[in-house]
Amino acid sequence: MKHILVETNLKAINFNTLPGIKGYIFLLSRIVFILQTIVYLMLVIRLSNQHNKTINQYFSNTEGKKMNWVRNLSILAFAVSVAAIAFALLGRSYFIHHNLSLLIPSIFFTTIFFLIGYKGNMQREIFEMLYEQEKDNVDEEISDSPENDLKTRLLKLFEHDKIYQVNELRISTVCESLLTNRTYISKLINDEFEMNFNEFVNKYRVAEAKQLLLSRENNKFTMEYIAQQAGFGSVASFSRVFKEIEGTTPGKYREKNSSKMT
Repeated sequence: MKHILVETNLKAINFNTLPGIKGYIFLLSRIVFILQTIVYLMLVIRLSNQHNKTINQYFSNTEGKKMNWVRNLSILAFAVSVAAIAFALLGRSYFIHHNLSLLIPSIFFTTIFFLIGYKGNMQREIFEMLYEQEKDNVDEEISDSPENDLKTRLLKLFEHDKIYQVNELRISTVCESLLTNRTYISKLINDEFEMNFNEFVNKYRVAEAKQLLLSRENNKFTMEYIAQQAGFGSVASFSRVFKEIEGTTPGKYREKNSSKMT
């Protein structure tokens, strides 16, 4: 047992003996560990990406709701796995003869597990909000009328009523306003405008922000005020989304177009 399991000396193992069987299990467990690590990391990345896509279909402000940290920690988890494999290959005998070297894997794994727990506890609970009951309130007479077409009413809700200015706007709020359910609205936005709900709302918010930035009346106001008026949850979210759409920050956009202020 000491020769095979502790010192990891697997040369000339006789699988017909009890120590040989233990050595075989020893090797098999490490192979299973490596395969399991690869499979789970792939699943974690896939599920986190699916989650982020789903969030974009439900919420206009996704701060604290996305799980990008899971993907980032998965990369760290891969590093953990590589380190664990390396430590396993070194074998128990190495650490038996080098007691202080145990600090390396101990500190490494403890730090990673702490980050996973910390980030997990910081994640906002959104599942109850996501899977709310959908209301099938579509009125056929309203839907069949050209002037009350769902697309027309949706555009009116955003362009005239400016519902995008609601800070925590959700697709369920839009559904209630239009007397329809999420499936219809989501499909309409995806098919007709080729974007998800989050992108659709942010398009209007950025357009509103651009008007505010180029208004001399609003030139004295801070970015916090403009972000709030446009419907963004924070200045950080406002700056990030604005740069994604316009290719520049709100501040630089205002400076560049100062001559166009009205």
